[in-house]
Amino acid sequence: MAKSIDFPLTKVYVVEGSKRSSHSNAYFYGFFKNKRIVLFDTLLEDYSALNKEPAEGEDGENEETKSKTKNKKQGCKNEEVLAVLGHELGHWKLGHTVKNIIISQMNSFLCFFLFAVLIGRKELFAAFGFYDTQPTLIGLMIIFQFIFSPYNEVLSFCLTVLSRRFEFQADAFAKELGKAKDLYSALIKLNKDNLGFPVSDWIFSMWHYSHPPLLERLQALKDAKQE
Repeated sequence: MAKSIDFPLTKVYVVEGSKRSSHSNAYFYGFFKNKRIVLFDTLLEDYSALNKEPAEGEDGENEETKSKTKNKKQGCKNEEVLAVLGHELGHWKLGHTVKNIIISQMNSFLCFFLFAVLIGRKELFAAFGFYDTQPTLIGLMIIFQFIFSPYNEVLSFCLTVLSRRFEFQADAFAKELGKAKDLYSALIKLNKDNLGFPVSDWIFSMWHYSHPPLLERLQALKDAKQE
């Protein structure tokens, strides 16, 4: 799959994320032509420690406990894992990572530029009771905590909207790879494994959630499958 979209994959790793939490994840990293894919063992049904049957007679477990453990599956099947990777590779193919880096650098440049402009304004310090002195540390606190506060709220909302758009685009990319059905089921399993709540108020989620709610993503994939 990586070769089909010219992703320069060199290695695939499985990390023991289950030692720290039950959260499932997958990501890629690396520069230029040296990319690696990392999968949490909790993402893989065959690797997840939760799916391993306990040893016979271990801790005096009875048959009912063993039955519950056996029925409680965690992780995704191989086809679903490929669909999740198709989503992640979509972020790379569509340049989402590079776009986020550019936005971050532009924001940093703008913040330091405005800081350089405002730090010399005497009326700014006078408004906070500093009439005779202009301490740089105080100026830093005033500008970044108070002056930039409205700007940061607007920027945070815009980045949240952009992030949600990127997620829908990555889902659509996985759909173009023929993974819509598998991604549909994978999202449901991941939401269950990560203890996500599927129902969200649309105004609250629009402001706070960097990822679209599960039902919105499923609806988009359902429309894609019907197409």
